[in-house]
Amino acid sequence: MKSIVTAIFISFLSLFLQPGFAQTNIYTNKLGMRFILISNGTFLMGSPESEKGRQWNEKRHRVVISKSFYMGETEVTQGQWEKLVGFNPSSFSGLGKTYPVDSVSWNECIEFIRVLNDWEGTNKYRLPTEAEWEYACRAGSTTAFAQGPVTTFSCNEPEPALINMAWYCYNSGIQNPSRDFKPHPVKTSAPNKWGLYDMHGNAQEWVLDSCKWRNFWRTRVGVVTDTYKDNIVDPLSQIGNHKIIRGGGWYQTSKYQRSAYRSYYKPGVKRNSLGFRIVRMQ
Repeated sequence: MKSIVTAIFISFLSLFLQPGFAQTNIYTNKLGMRFILISNGTFLMGSPESEKGRQWNEKRHRVVISKSFYMGETEVTQGQWEKLVGFNPSSFSGLGKTYPVDSVSWNECIEFIRVLNDWEGTNKYRLPTEAEWEYACRAGSTTAFAQGPVTTFSCNEPEPALINMAWYCYNSGIQNPSRDFKPHPVKTSAPNKWGLYDMHGNAQEWVLDSCKWRNFWRTRVGVVTDTYKDNIVDPLSQIGNHKIIRGGGWYQTSKYQRSAYRSYYKPGVKRNSLGFRIVRMQ
């Protein structure tokens, strides 16, 4: 009898070791968007002073992400946007539905998320915070990119840590074919260690945070927030009339693809290199 019970237990346990049960950390919504569960934790946000291409506003500091969350596996695609909203705003709309949606303002992204929440009868979707975005982008790394350091800012030679996981100026226009700069379909480069695609390159991404664009003495221009403090928990900057963007674009050099790189636009701005990805809260 004991051996029969043991056999049944082993058979039952084996079900959870099948590939389907290995996907328990992935959530797929009604729109077909896939989200990766990102566990809570701490990390070093910003960059060390020795990092090539570092900006003055990338002070390195310890951040606590207190709650796990689901991060969009990819940038929102043209097909997903069109299916929910009914039109395609992208400058590259002729390329295909699996390309990242572009030319959407921060305000429009917020409206897309509102409609998605209404459609699913929830309030769990939102943009990621700047800290959540960098935490997910780094995937446990401390280097300039998730897979290594920065070595060159040239569009004419490959960046070893980016060449397989990012669409940027070297491989999205200089090389294939020459001078044909454009984005690429999502999930056609390698993901980071946490299973997220295009955190470096392809489309720049809006995040939730607001910012100012000059420091107090007006001598330095760039993202200005009061959130870059050691041991800060779940930071979200809500001061300023600009919105922060993260991740480099398909036309930019590796300098702008770095995990710590920060930039900004007014919330009504649209660019053909600018899209977004979304978070689903647990």
